[in-house]
Amino acid sequence: MGERSSSPLAALRGVVAGYRGGRVLDGLDFELAAGEMVALIGANGSGKTTLLRVLAGTLQPESGSVELFGRPIGVWSRRQIARHVAVLPQVTELPAGMSVAEVVALGRIPHAHSLFGAHPADREAVAAALRDVDADGLADRLVTRLSGGERQRALLALALSQEPELLLLDEPTLHLDLAHQLALVALLGQLRVRRRLTVVAVLHDLNLATSFADRAVLVRDGRLETAGTRDAPMTAAAAARAFGVPIEEATTVAGRRVLVPVLEPPRAVEPSGASGPIH
Repeated sequence: MGERSSSPLAALRGVVAGYRGGRVLDGLDFELAAGEMVALIGANGSGKTTLLRVLAGTLQPESGSVELFGRPIGVWSRRQIARHVAVLPQVTELPAGMSVAEVVALGRIPHAHSLFGAHPADREAVAAALRDVDADGLADRLVTRLSGGERQRALLALALSQEPELLLLDEPTLHLDLAHQLALVALLGQLRVRRRLTVVAVLHDLNLATSFADRAVLVRDGRLETAGTRDAPMTAAAAARAFGVPIEEATTVAGRRVLVPVLEPPRAVEPSGASGPIH
């Protein structure tokens, strides 16, 4: 990649999009700068995955405009988009009987040089992707023998083997334990620098979103609003708007600010028909 342009890497203007069940995005505006890490937050069904699909070109808006790398997305073929944009969906079935290296090599399909086997550049890209996610040792293992954390690293390597400039992740920490969630978020930060990536990820953990992203964006009622940045972190009020539950700010012993959902204690209820103390 050459010198980065000051123009947005992606720009959505007045986008209306949805499915047969109804409209999900309603006049949405969004700009994404090259090199940014953006966390999408919001309640289930708010439109986060729909926004990723519009950015990836797999869902065509009903109206509005979408530009990718300075060009209308409609002028790009699916193969051209796949050379620049990689998507890690929420649920991906890995083909049984294949090794991790074979699965990661599927990411080279958009770059296929011929129908007669892998090109040296493809082998180098697969090896680099495995190395960058610390999965070299998994290359020959069958995908059916991976743990949850190993599986997510293999899928991330598959996305990286496309050599994208834009990486879209839909709840990448889903089904991962706390240690693997933290490791994945740290790895994404490293990959952003190492590979000069722009990253957009749907995250539900508010504190992960705050530590991960340059900017947290709230998807609500089919539109977007900035919920926090590195210089102005997400407030409890913004988080409460995102999820519709009480949220408080707290400070750890080390002085780190965190957001904590408030679980209201259950109210005591008198048994029905109670007439007084029993003797």
